[in-house]
Amino acid sequence: MPALYSSLTSQLFEEFRARHGYTGKILHEPCSASIRQRLIHTIAQFHILDQLGTPMIPYVAAWRDDGLDIWYEFAGQTLRALLGSGNTDLANAFRESLISRCMYRKCGSPPAIIKVVRDREQLQQLRAALRSVAQQGQAVEAVYRLEVHGESLWFKDFARVEAFEEDGVFLSFGTLADITKEVMLEEELKQAKQELLSHRDQLVAKVERKTRKLRQAQLEVVTRLAQAAACRDQRTGAHLNRMSRYSKLLANSAGIGDQAAAVLFHAAPLHDVGKLGITDLILHKPGRLTVEEFEVMKGHCQLGAELLDGQGSDLLRVARAVALTHHERWDGSGYPGGLTGNGIPLAGRIAAICDVFDALTEERPYKPAWTFAQAAEEIKRQRGRHFDPDLVDLFLGNLPALYRIYRGRIN
Repeated sequence: MPALYSSLTSQLFEEFRARHGYTGKILHEPCSASIRQRLIHTIAQFHILDQLGTPMIPYVAAWRDDGLDIWYEFAGQTLRALLGSGNTDLANAFRESLISRCMYRKCGSPPAIIKVVRDREQLQQLRAALRSVAQQGQAVEAVYRLEVHGESLWFKDFARVEAFEEDGVFLSFGTLADITKEVMLEEELKQAKQELLSHRDQLVAKVERKTRKLRQAQLEVVTRLAQAAACRDQRTGAHLNRMSRYSKLLANSAGIGDQAAAVLFHAAPLHDVGKLGITDLILHKPGRLTVEEFEVMKGHCQLGAELLDGQGSDLLRVARAVALTHHERWDGSGYPGGLTGNGIPLAGRIAAICDVFDALTEERPYKPAWTFAQAAEEIKRQRGRHFDPDLVDLFLGNLPALYRIYRGRIN
């Protein structure tokens, strides 16, 4: 974001508003430098993400600590088109379109996950309480059902809430993902299973087809989510492709079976999905992070696990394990849990080696790319410290196949 926007004159503000689709209130009023800078940088980044045409719909919502009214400081073009581009009060348009909100909660002993659904009337009555929960938890994950022009649409929402006490304002930085196809296929699958009780022989093939479609829909959402995370972290699709193939090759060598290796192939690219919840000021900082900033960055592991939590498929369970544990180290010096040895899930141990190896061979703004041989030597050097020694031996034993992936010679 150009530095000239950090103190907006009338002319610069008009340029900012026109360039980035600014729809909010805060920058029109006297406000602190911290909230101004946070908004300007985030809106500029979200605008770029929006222009890339990804399936993720970015937004910045805001409310004051002394009221219930909410407004959008920024809304992606897809959200504006959905709610009516001519409507200046998008938040009210969203509420009028809202049919229900679904959240997943952990409770009980042993812990269990329950599904909590609120309809429009209940949400209206609980607005203050729900707002308070979001402010205290600093994160929101929910599924919304909207009715637009007589059509039901479902969106998954993942947002981080930040408080700006000096301004008496809370900001919610979030993304919406259209999961209508997945939800509709789930409903069709439920209906097919009910029919199966009386027409089992005839419906077996149909259920299998629906199941395949559901898995494909889940895979499509997961793939796009991984692409959005990589894009925001300024990484490429080639990195995701290599990460998947390295992980599958190492998993097969470890003897976990073709089906489990295929699941890891699709789960591995989600290792950094939690970076969707990290502030751009830290994620895109050109220099070395401070100790405090690095602590925030380390939180992307837990954020990724939370984003992928509460789901029943093997793919998302493995993806959650990868997101949470790919920075753990064999000797216990990693994060976030300080796990050691075989206490680290196998998927996380495999992803750790493959992620580090590919990161070393990839050019980044802060370092040149290492050669294949240099990266392989570093993996060997970290045997028994950073990485599972047995997996390192398998990795080094597959260098010819790994080199073909590295050179892009495997389709």
